[in-house]
Amino acid sequence: MDKKILVAEGEVGIRQQFYDSLTHAGYKVVTTHHGKHAFELFTTQKPDLVLLDYALSDESGIEVLRKIKEIDKKAKVVMLGSPVESELEKEARLLGASGFLPKSLEGGAIVEAVDRIMGKSIEERKILVVDDDSQICSLIEDFLTKKGFRVIVAYSGEEGLEKFKKERPILVLLDVRLPGMDGIMTLKRIKEIDPRVGVIMVTGLKDEDTFNEAKKLGAHEYVVKPFDLDYLDTCVLVRLCLVSALLR
Repeated sequence: MDKKILVAEGEVGIRQQFYDSLTHAGYKVVTTHHGKHAFELFTTQKPDLVLLDYALSDESGIEVLRKIKEIDKKAKVVMLGSPVESELEKEARLLGASGFLPKSLEGGAIVEAVDRIMGKSIEERKILVVDDDSQICSLIEDFLTKKGFRVIVAYSGEEGLEKFKKERPILVLLDVRLPGMDGIMTLKRIKEIDPRVGVIMVTGLKDEDTFNEAKKLGAHEYVVKPFDLDYLDTCVLVRLCLVSALLR
């Protein structure tokens, strides 16, 4: 059975781009530019994935996201928007958005991103996990290994940097609080070595100052423990796709 995707996007050109790319790739796609209609389509069509614009014609994407999550907390909703929309991104994250995609993606990149979100064609790639909590490391390692990734584990910032230099992973899951060199300093060092690498910060505390500092240094996501593994999975897949595009 074909996977169904709901594209709720305010700009007709972008909506058409996503529709054409995804239908050509074999997905069943339904579209709208209305917030209320998007929610109606979600309840009646039961899509496997929602691609949701922040700005719709009658109500905001944030409000649509809120309504969707009220009836289905596990719904996979990826927000469409520019990285400069940081305040909206924070609000969407708190409401349970599964990830974020820029509208600037073109045909092949759109399909690659959605394929990865939907679990298609995941090739083995290296992911470095840096966390001093061995249970967290084991949990993430087991989960991502089953998804087909090669996972490298480090328990300190210093060890993480050494393994990053040796293994050159395409993605790093990095704890904020580490013994010795803290996560923010480790992030800075990693980005000095390779500014293109994707970094997702993992923390046990909701600290807006730390979040803002990590974003300035180039972190792409900020996941709070205890995290939902499905949400982490989507963050990883979206980030891998965008990093792949940069490396081309």
